[in-house]
Amino acid sequence: MLLDEILEECIKNGREVEGAIKKITEKARLEKLAWEKEYKKKASKSDKMVAVKRKYNILRKGLYDDRFELIKSIPDFWRTASLNCLREYLTKQDEEIIKYLESVSVSVSAEDGPINKSKRVITFLFNKNPHFKNKCLTMKYSRSDQGIVHEKGTKISWLRKEGTDTTTGSEIEIPVKEGRTDHSGADIRKSFLARFFDPARKNIPGEMLTTIEECLWPHALYYFLNRSQITAVEKGIEPRVLDALKIMEDIQDKLGMIESKKYGECFAVEREFENEARKGQVLIEQKCIELQRPLYQRRNEIFKNFPNFWLLAFLSHYALGDLFSEEDQKIFRFVCSVDIEDEDVISGYTITLFFKKNPYFRNPSLRKRISFSDNGTTNLSAVNIDWKVDMGIATEYQYDIPVTKTMSFLTWFCAPQVFNGGHRYEVFELIKDDLWPNALAYFVNGNESDEEDEQPKML
Repeated sequence: MLLDEILEECIKNGREVEGAIKKITEKARLEKLAWEKEYKKKASKSDKMVAVKRKYNILRKGLYDDRFELIKSIPDFWRTASLNCLREYLTKQDEEIIKYLESVSVSVSAEDGPINKSKRVITFLFNKNPHFKNKCLTMKYSRSDQGIVHEKGTKISWLRKEGTDTTTGSEIEIPVKEGRTDHSGADIRKSFLARFFDPARKNIPGEMLTTIEECLWPHALYYFLNRSQITAVEKGIEPRVLDALKIMEDIQDKLGMIESKKYGECFAVEREFENEARKGQVLIEQKCIELQRPLYQRRNEIFKNFPNFWLLAFLSHYALGDLFSEEDQKIFRFVCSVDIEDEDVISGYTITLFFKKNPYFRNPSLRKRISFSDNGTTNLSAVNIDWKVDMGIATEYQYDIPVTKTMSFLTWFCAPQVFNGGHRYEVFELIKDDLWPNALAYFVNGNESDEEDEQPKML
């Protein structure tokens, strides 16, 4: 075979091996995601999570009941808050109808258990009006792992316009608001009320629902005042109304504290299940490493057919290449293989550079061990370079400076360190997670992009 054909065959074989390695990695990734999803589901349905949610739902309900009574003393509260919060969804007809809005409520089922879905009801109560007969409009839905499920809405009984056969409703198309679409991407052609409470609707209007559930309902005071807090005695507001608003502000603060505590306790429950999930994921990763080990060994044998393979691979990497001094590049010509050991996944990993006999140092290999401690500290240990006489690389290595072209990458690589993160650790992660599995791609790209380099030859 001609030299070029042999090289092409080696590259082809290397790509096949790396392809097999990536398939194993992808399979492990999907298995880990499935494992994580399963444990998140278990966490959400666990007795602990249900107990936390039930506890805080009860606490919130008491405060919402107090707020409900206070709102009765404030004229046009829900009309004003709803117009300010939902304005982007409302047509002119909606705005006319909202003037008759008496109250809004969002209720969550008290039976939020591991079997039942999280059932919720949004209710709009209206005073008598010239638009429809309904006193109450409701939309029932549930939240689950699969998302939001619409269960039941209210059919609006539109009144007929006096002396005509047409209704006061919005079955007719309404001009589209420019640039506005609903959650499904369809143009807005019906009023907010007609779309939101439509009992025949299959796809729930998620964006509008979230606005009511997470904005209007918990932060109604903000939308009523159209700013974040009461700062002074308001002009034109009766003293009794101002007193009610200030009490509501206190309630709003308490609701915020409850939500924060609920989030913290729910997070703690999730972490317990995440730790259990991690144990299963570690087993998946260990199996992945075991399957990939012989493939990486076979790949290393293929790479030995190319001179300066690892030098070109490092230099063509988008980040690692900038870390090499001229002296590093000379020494890296003697690297015959690279290996990464990550046996137990948890405690850390080792990066090893194997060298052919060279005029610089006596070490057959240079190793860097990255170890993870339980307290979050990362420990780095390495072998000392046994330089031959007058062959050591001059460097001014310091603990608190980054790797740059003014210092030796190899000397830095072999320096022991203890730190709590930062760019130094990221360099080793790049070697392990990017350069190592994609070495051939970086070598080929680097070899093809350098027009001055000679065509690689067989050793």
